[in-house]
Amino acid sequence: MDRFVRFFVERGKAIAVFPALSLFISAVFLGLYGVYLSLETLYKVFMEPEYRDTAILSTKFIAVMDIHLLSVILYIFSVGLYELFVGELKVPEWLKIESIDQLKAKLASVIILILAITFTKNVVKWKDPVETLLFGIAIAIVVGVLIFYYKVKEEH
Repeated sequence: MDRFVRFFVERGKAIAVFPALSLFISAVFLGLYGVYLSLETLYKVFMEPEYRDTAILSTKFIAVMDIHLLSVILYIFSVGLYELFVGELKVPEWLKIESIDQLKAKLASVIILILAITFTKNVVKWKDPVETLLFGIAIAIVVGVLIFYYKVKEEH
């Protein structure tokens, strides 16, 4: 019985193929969706004069950047899961992931970047200064906690 369980558990690493594939498909979909949003925005700029407003354009293109960034993040995690649990891939050195901690560190840095983009979108819309300030403080706290966590983790 022990050999039977060991046999399947040792080969069970292939179960990580499904999440890696799912993330990859999601990354491709979001990349295509980002291209669609870019083209749609450009079309509207030429066809609808109200879209030529700088605030509207800024918000739209920041949203496009956000979508593309999320697409790349999903790809990075797809590669990371595959490399950690299934096997090695031919990817650039900066994309090689050798531990869960490296994958979490990449996630933390990406979360910080997404929060910065989200805050920028909020500033561009600029409706309520107090709400924007509180939103910025909340983001700063999350960023501070993530940085603190990884600084403490590095020391250990």
